[in-house]
Amino acid sequence: MTKISSILSLILLLSTSAIFAGGTNSSVSNKSKLFFGIGAGEGGGAHGGSFKSYRLSYQKKLSHNNKYNFDYVSDIGFNFWKDDSRLSESDKQTAISDLDTSNISITYSRIVRKYITYYVFVDVGIGVLFHNNDSMYGSDMGSTYQLENRIGLGYERETYRSILNFFHYSNGGIKGKNDGVDIIMLSVSKFF
Repeated sequence: MTKISSILSLILLLSTSAIFAGGTNSSVSNKSKLFFGIGAGEGGGAHGGSFKSYRLSYQKKLSHNNKYNFDYVSDIGFNFWKDDSRLSESDKQTAISDLDTSNISITYSRIVRKYITYYVFVDVGIGVLFHNNDSMYGSDMGSTYQLENRIGLGYERETYRSILNFFHYSNGGIKGKNDGVDIIMLSVSKFF
């Protein structure tokens, strides 16, 4: 049942921009923005493992909801994951993933952005991720397709934006193996 509800929730979130959208867009927030992020993560499962993550993403405001006063944003991202493992030598021998390689992934997410002050905002989002490997640094991800969940706190001015995000990647229980990976990432952007 949890697999079905996870899939339905994802489909609902990704397909309901017309339901949640409404109102007008401000000229400043209307700009599409390119971000670069640097983060650190931990793998789940029996071995865990740590890694660095670099993310380049493009965000576009889709609409503004006047009734609840939030923005609806799309995010397309490209991630590069680099091993920074602290696994012991015996753990490295029995870990599922290849600890000596880097991985890449492509993501698409929808974000609800709520400004809590004029410059400070909170992001909550969910999306899908295609990863080039079904395991990463000791974590058995179960499949190359993952769900990307995020919550973030951001600060924006006319010429730049920075966001501190917590990302969680897992397959949502769709596959038997589902170790999951967590990342804390700081992203910054300069608007031109």
